[in-house]
Amino acid sequence: MTQSPEPLEPQVDADQAIIDRVLAGDQTAFSILVARYSDPLYRHAVGMTGSPDDAADILQNSFIKAYQHLGEVRGRFDAWVFRIVANGCKDWLKNIRRTHLSYEEDDQPSGYETPEEELDRGELRGDLDGALAALPASLREAFVMKHVEGRSYEEMADLLGTSVGALKMRVHRAREALQKLLEDRYL
Repeated sequence: MTQSPEPLEPQVDADQAIIDRVLAGDQTAFSILVARYSDPLYRHAVGMTGSPDDAADILQNSFIKAYQHLGEVRGRFDAWVFRIVANGCKDWLKNIRRTHLSYEEDDQPSGYETPEEELDRGELRGDLDGALAALPASLREAFVMKHVEGRSYEEMADLLGTSVGALKMRVHRAREALQKLLEDRYL
């Protein structure tokens, strides 16, 4: 007889207790869920949009939507709210009319010794951003989750409600598409 994997009971129970408090009228308790999940959700949104400002907007709108529909949560809150954010990112990608996305540079020194190396780095980043932006949303999402966020295929499957095999195929197709988009310039 096979046993099912251990559920994430403590976290699920803790989240459900907070949800119950909010639904009972303790509106401020929702801020606990926001604090608990904002960072990973924000990182995902930045990876999908390439824009910290747009990611912040998507996250804010997603938490508003989550609050309004909190009574509809079935199962894990983290997976449910992740799907809201992921759908917000996909909607943003459908509506955006840009050909180039840029990530804000950090304030840290680059580590490149010459201005030419710095310029090459900027060109490569721009080319990668453009190629990533050209991917269909489902491939981009899988690529970002795997290679930018460093998630396991099992975690990705759980959050997206799909199979590990399907996600491996999406990541593989994303890599192939990126290679094809970049090969003329770099090969």
